[in-house]
This record gives sequence, structure tokens and C-alpha cells, in this order.
Amino acid sequence: MQNSLRARLTVAFVGLAVISLLLVGVVLVGYSFTAQRTQALELQSQIARRVASEVAAFILERENELRVLTEVRALQQLPPEEQANQLAALLAYEDVYQELILVDSTGQETFRISRLKTYDATSLENRSGEDEFERPKATRQIYYGPVKFDEATGEPFMTISVPVIDLRSGQFAGILVADFRFKTVWDLMASAQVSGGGVVYVIGAQNRVVAHRNPSIVLRETEFVLPDAAALTTGLSGARVALAYQLIQLGDQTLSVVAEQPVREALALAYATLIVTLGALVVAVVLAGGLGVWVARRIVEPITELAMTAQVISAGDLSRQATVAERQDEIATLAQAFNQMTAQLRETLAGLEQRVAERTQGLLTAAEVSSVTTSELEIEVLLPQVVELVRERFDLYYVGLFLTDEAGEYAVLHAGSGEAGRAMLARQHQLRVGGDSMIGRCVLSGQADIQLDVGEAAVRFSNPDLPDTRSELALPLRAGGQIIGAMTVQSEQEAFFSREDISVMQTVADQVANAVRNARLFQQLQESMDAERRAYGELTREAWLTMLQSQSDLGFFSDRRKTVQDADVWWPEMEMALSSGRIEQGQDDTPALAIPIKVRDQVVGVVDGRKPDGTAWSEEEAGLLQALTEQLSVALESARLYLDTQRRAARERTIGEVTGRIRESLDIETVLRTTASEIRQAL
Repeated sequence: MQNSLRARLTVAFVGLAVISLLLVGVVLVGYSFTAQRTQALELQSQIARRVASEVAAFILERENELRVLTEVRALQQLPPEEQANQLAALLAYEDVYQELILVDSTGQETFRISRLKTYDATSLENRSGEDEFERPKATRQIYYGPVKFDEATGEPFMTISVPVIDLRSGQFAGILVADFRFKTVWDLMASAQVSGGGVVYVIGAQNRVVAHRNPSIVLRETEFVLPDAAALTTGLSGARVALAYQLIQLGDQTLSVVAEQPVREALALAYATLIVTLGALVVAVVLAGGLGVWVARRIVEPITELAMTAQVISAGDLSRQATVAERQDEIATLAQAFNQMTAQLRETLAGLEQRVAERTQGLLTAAEVSSVTTSELEIEVLLPQVVELVRERFDLYYVGLFLTDEAGEYAVLHAGSGEAGRAMLARQHQLRVGGDSMIGRCVLSGQADIQLDVGEAAVRFSNPDLPDTRSELALPLRAGGQIIGAMTVQSEQEAFFSREDISVMQTVADQVANAVRNARLFQQLQESMDAERRAYGELTREAWLTMLQSQSDLGFFSDRRKTVQDADVWWPEMEMALSSGRIEQGQDDTPALAIPIKVRDQVVGVVDGRKPDGTAWSEEEAGLLQALTEQLSVALESARLYLDTQRRAARERTIGEVTGRIRESLDIETVLRTTASEIRQAL
């Protein structure tokens, strides 16, 4: 009978747990997948819109450049030589243009300049009848041609035709044709901020990819057909992705900016929820089985257990407690009577000892907290240690530390003990300063607040993570005359705290507050030093990169016979040292030693040493070569700084000389002629 009842209870518990968890799991997983899918598609849509606006703005800048050249500078009215200079200057200034062509009102090319080849008067063509001429002539609007691909390089480009209007007569005077290289848009795709394995690319007419951070995809003439709307679909690489796109309308031409992210990343949270649900189901089956056996045993054995407890208590063991059944029956009433009797006697005998122990424990805990706060400067490490230490030493239910935000409007939880603390930290738990909570009142008033029965107190805030709290004490964190937060300590027992506990707990809170202030000051100092170090290192790297680009032949080779300038001597170990930034040995037992030249932690060159007799480098020789290399780094940086100083001085001298000649006359025409001449000579 007993075994049958125990089996039925076990089966009932297991069945209830499994069915409930299955229902919750199905709903949770379904909702998670739906919400994650919507969020993933919205994220890709935002990325596509952002990048589309950047591409459109970039193309609009080119349109404005061409308008400035035709309208502001009156290109058509300039002499042919000046027209050629203007177009050549634009082509040299902006590498986004492949060709610039000036066409008169009849469609005849009057000037054509290209990056790939040179045109003379005999190679100029007539563009009448072509869309790039007829459309802007008829509409007086800018014309965008379809995206084409260069036959020689395979790179995409788009033709932009800007009508040239005579400012005096208002008549059509011709067009300015520019071939806009899409290779510059590739850089926008490469710099687009995407998450994980996401990618952004542009699709033109005939569903062909015209811009991608991987140039080989464009050069392979890759085609991709977009879905009707944002969706989870097959992406450009053939994998399942979350895909969204944004259209860019340029005249009659339409470009599609596409953003996609692999499904495994976009729905990572949903997959994790599914795994957790399955794991919870297994754990529930195990726990339900054990709980069923335990409940059955509690039903069968309560009388025997109560009898044994009564015998032990009658023998003088007042620490023994009778187990009180959950149901309120006669056995439970008898067990409660036994427990009340022994509890009253224990309280009478141990009250004084407990108070002495609590005071001693408080002082010891304050000393331990002081030791922790003086040995740790990381707030993220310090605060969790403090809350766990206080909770353990005072045998508390929960300890939490709140710090005020920058605006001083909220007290934000920065450390909490136990599972409840981790849960509240995960959801960024915070309380309004001056609100109905004890923490809010404490931070506002700067005074400790104690509640011996928070279940009946009006200032008690509703927190499902701490359902068993019965006593609470809130203490302000005071540092440098300011309230920077508060500490809450909670107990499961009513009237657990006394007024005397406030002094001990406030000592701990003051130590924590001072430690937080010291840690913040230390963190600010570290951040300032790191920012300064990074900024100076970046300036040094850019300066060396600029110098090495202009002087690429800096290299010298020296042996027993001669020392010559030779920048093309690169042995394998030199390449390795340049890329790794570490000292490298010669390969295949070659007696060579390559040491990188570092300036501000930036590798700017390599010193390579080889011994003619084939012997290996000793530690003393290697150390000497490394020391000389370090001194070389210092000397090189000094030389570079000296060159920079000379360049700046020459630049300021040139500016002063040109400005002086410009100011020699007060006649506007003379000033303009002098300015043009001096700028041409200076540059």
C-alpha cells in the first residue's frame, strides 16, 4: 500500500512538472523565435537605411561638386585652357571620377580627361542622340546612367550628366559628363557598422552586386535576386540570413542597399532558449521524481519522527527541532508546541551570549571589510566581495550596494548577494532617489532607515526577488561630504536589527564609500593616462606612415667592404620581425638575427644582423644588438621630429611670403592676379 501510494505520488509530480514545463517551453520558444526574428529584421533594416543614407549623401556630394564647377565657377564661359585646368584639378582632387567630359550644346565633346588614357582633339566624339546628352538637355536636370562595368578592370561605374546653363541668357550651353567610380562605395561597405558575421552590399540593375566589402564578389559579376520584403532567406553566400534592404533613387536609376546577418547569429537567443528549456525539462523530471519520493515518505513517517524528537528533547537536547508538517493537523500542532517550548528556553539561556557574539562579529567584519577595501581598487571586484562578506559574517538574507547615477536621479544596484542579487543586476535594478523605497529615502536624507517589519511598512518596495525579507536596514554611503549611494541589509527574521546595529553597519558603509571614491579616482586617472598614451601613439604612427610613404627607399646595407643604400634587402626573418613586432631568428639554421625598430610601440623598421663565420649569436651579442636598436629608435624619432619642425617652419615662411606679396596692393584686380600667381608658384 505504501509503495503503491509513493509510486502514484511520484508519477503525479513528474507528470505535472513535465506537462507544465512543456506548455511554458512551447510558448516561450515560440514567442522568442517570433520576437527575435522581428528584432533581427528591424536591425538589418536600420543598418540598410543608415548605409543607404551614407551612400546617397556621398553621391550627392559628387553632384554638388559638379554643380559648383558648372554653376558657381561658370565652366562653360571660361577659356579652353582654364576649362582644362578646372577639370584636371577636379580629377586630381577627387579619385572617385574615372573620366570628365565637357560637351557643348550640339553634343560635340570639347574636352575629355581620363585616368586611364589621354585624349586629343581628333579622338573627341559627338554625343548627340545619347541619353546622357539628350535627357539633361530636355529636362535641364541631372541625369544618372545605369551602372556599367569597365572592360579593362571589371570595376563598376556610373555616368552622371550635369546640364550647363548660360547664366546670362538662361539657355542650354552643354553638359558636363562624369564617370563616377563605384570602387569608393566599397570603402563605405567595409566601414559599415554591422554585428557578428553581418555584411552590407549594394545591388544595381540586372540584380548584379556593384559594391561589397569583398571586391572579388563584385569582380566575379555576382548576381543576387532580392525578396519582395525583409525576410529570413538565402543570402548572397548561400547561407540562411536575416535580410533587409533600402532603395536609393537616382533619377531613373535604382540602387538597393542590402544588409544581412547569418540566422545562427540573428536567432542566437531563441536557440539558447530552446536548449535551456530542454535542459530544464530534464532537471524537472529528476527533481519531480525525487520530490515525489520525499513527499510519500513524509506522509508515512511523521508519527515515528515526532516520537523520536520528543525522546531527544526529554533527554535534554534543546537544539533538536520537531519537523512541522505543511498541513495543519494534530501532528503539526503537537510539533509546533514542542518547538515553541524549546525555542523559548534556548532564547532565555543564549540571549546574552548571542548579543556578545554579534558585537564581536560586527567589529571583526568591519576589520575584514577595511582590509578588502584597502587592497582592491576595481569597483567591479570590490563591491561583490563586500556584499558577500557582510552577508556571510552577519548571517543575513540579502545585502545590496547602490550607487547614484551621474544625474543623481536614481540609485543603481552595483552589487547584490546570492541569486537574487544576480537577477537584479541582470535587469539593471534601480530606485528613484527620494521615492517610496527605503534606499531612495536614505540617499535623499543621508540618514539610516530601519524597518523591523517591512511587510507592514509603507516604504517597503515590491520586489519578487526577495520574498522572504522581514527586516531591512538602509545605510547611506558617505564620501567626502557627499552621499554617493546606499547599502541595504535584509534578514528573514522580524526585528532582526537593533538601533545598536546601525553604528557597526554605518562604519562598514563609510569604509565602502571611501573605497568607491578612491577606486573612481584611480579609474579616472588610469583612463586619462591610457587616452593620452593612445593618442600620442596614434599621432606617432600616422607621422611615420606619412614619412615612409614619401621616402620609401630608406634602407642601408653594410658589410666588411662597403656601406650602401639599399631598401630592397628583405630576408625572411626581417619580414617576420616587421609583422610580429618580436625578435626573430634566421630560418634553416641561418645565423641571422632580426630586431624590430619600435617607436612608441609602433614598428617602423628592422635591424638584421648576419655573422659571416656561420656561428650562432650569443646572448651577450644579441643583447648588445637589441640595446643599439633601442637607441636607434630614439634617434630616429628625434630626427623625424626635427624634420617635422623644419617642414612646419618652411610652410609658415611660405605662407608669410605669399601673404605679404598679396597685401602689397589695394587694387582688387591686382590682388586677385597676384593671389593666383603666388598660389600657383607656391604649390
